[in-house]
Amino acid sequence: MLRARLATAAVAIPTLLALILVPSRWPLAALVMIVGVIGVAEYATMAFPAQRGERFLTIALGSLLTIAACTQAIWLTPQAPWLGAALVLTIVAGLVWTLLARPDFERGLADLGLALVGILYVGFLLPHFIFLHGLPLGPRWVILVVAIGMAGDTGGYAVGHLIGRHKLMPRVSPGKTVEGALGILAGSLLAAVICKLLFLDALSWNEAIVLALVMGIIGQLGDLSESVMKRTFAAKESGWLFPGHGGVLDRIDSLLFPVAFLYYYLLLVR
Repeated sequence: MLRARLATAAVAIPTLLALILVPSRWPLAALVMIVGVIGVAEYATMAFPAQRGERFLTIALGSLLTIAACTQAIWLTPQAPWLGAALVLTIVAGLVWTLLARPDFERGLADLGLALVGILYVGFLLPHFIFLHGLPLGPRWVILVVAIGMAGDTGGYAVGHLIGRHKLMPRVSPGKTVEGALGILAGSLLAAVICKLLFLDALSWNEAIVLALVMGIIGQLGDLSESVMKRTFAAKESGWLFPGHGGVLDRIDSLLFPVAFLYYYLLLVR
């Protein structure tokens, strides 16, 4: 398992860094679109394993929202209609589907809510990587998010396996421990310190520490939120795409909350 994780990381990390550092946002946007489509397909497969129509609707609308959000992010213009139009179409199409295709509309409306969770979770949050990339020093901020996520995951994995004793939320994620959660925060802090020293001198030390802790905490909340989905749908992993790592959702779950947080922090606070 560890060997597979290391082999996957050895290929994925340099590729991701290359895409982030390309001046154009299109290569990273293309990756985000692909990841988004796969991620929403994983969610739909878990949520609606025996409901082909609902599964198709979730994948179609989630893919549309991901692509529309990324397209708008390329130009970073609030006046662009893509994201708003996709959100409207998602809501209208979902309600019309419930009205016309679900005689059991009570259960159909509940299924629509289930579908919208996955559509928004992937299709709206994930494109924030492209929004963040378009800000001043954008590639550096994106690397900070990824570095904190990866270092936190590594720190949590190492500490949890070495000294993890106290279960964090056993009903949600039996393998996670309080010690592992603290290891995630330690890894997040280390990543933020390295990023500041290497290429983010615009950050003060206090800001770097606070951002690392906040992103480390909400990253874990994102991870646990995806665990809630898997437990609800009785799925061990969201998919199988990455050997040793599971599916796309298993890889991005700890990044989605932090990337959205950092984007709006930079816009509204900094």
